[in-house]
Amino acid sequence: MIQYGDRFQVGEVIIIYVEDEPGFFARIEHIEPDRKKNWWQLNFLVLAIPLKTMSWILDDEQMRGQPFTMNGVSLQIKRVQAPEEEKPIEPSAKSKTPPGENRDNVFSLFDEK
Repeated sequence: MIQYGDRFQVGEVIIIYVEDEPGFFARIEHIEPDRKKNWWQLNFLVLAIPLKTMSWILDDEQMRGQPFTMNGVSLQIKRVQAPEEEKPIEPSAKSKTPPGENRDNVFSLFDEK
């Protein structure tokens, strides 16, 4: 059996895969134990327009990212990992524009022509 990650947490942004394709993003709003042992009630906010909330009852493995089916539809929940920020590239001393000098590649959105 594949080992999946830690269980999802309230506040996490997740992506729901539908039939092995990215389907939609959501934010986990609430998690509580179900009355069945090792099952959870997961409430999440679908990050789409219009906003809507959904509730699913999932077992421990599904709460860690294992694929599952619902009404014959293949689903999987994955964490959204923010890309690492790239460090800004410092311009070389020769390419620095002196203060007050016009830069050809900067356009004002507010200047009327």
